[in-house]
Amino acid sequence: MKVQDLLQRNAILIELNDTDKSKVLSSMAHFLATLHGLPEGDVIAQKILERESDMSTGIGYGIAIPHARLTGIDRLYMVAARSKTGIEFDAIDEQPVHLIFMMVSPTSTSTEHTQILSSLSRIMSYEDIREKLLEAEDPEQFLDIIITGENKYVE
Repeated sequence: MKVQDLLQRNAILIELNDTDKSKVLSSMAHFLATLHGLPEGDVIAQKILERESDMSTGIGYGIAIPHARLTGIDRLYMVAARSKTGIEFDAIDEQPVHLIFMMVSPTSTSTEHTQILSSLSRIMSYEDIREKLLEAEDPEQFLDIIITGENKYVE
C-alpha cells in the first residue's frame, strides 16, 4: 500500500489558521470522519489526542504524523494539512510543525499502518519535498508532490 493510494486531493487542507495543537488535531479528526463517512468523529479525535498525550507525533523537520488504531473501521484513512505559521507540537526537534499527515487504521492492520508511517517518514526526510509542499498552491499540487516523492524515494 502506498501513501498516494490513501491520500486524496479533497483530503488536503492547504491552509490551517488555528495554531492550537489540540484544536487542530480535533478539527482534522472531524474532517477525516466527515470526509470518509466515518461515524464517531469525537471518538477519532479522542483516540488521536490520547495517542498524542502519550508521545508527540512531531517527528522533526516541521512534520507531524498523528495516528491511531480504531475498532469498527474497514481500512486506513488519511488527511493532510499545512500551516504556514506553524504549530507548537512538542516535536522531537522542538521546532513548530507545518505539515500534518493524520492517519487512522483498523486495529487489525498493523503491517499496513507501519508501512504507511515508514513511507511518509521517508518521503518527508527529503528537504526538497518539504520545501515544495510548503509552497504548493493548491491541494492538487500538494498531492502531486507527495506522489512524485513517493515514486522517487520509496521502493
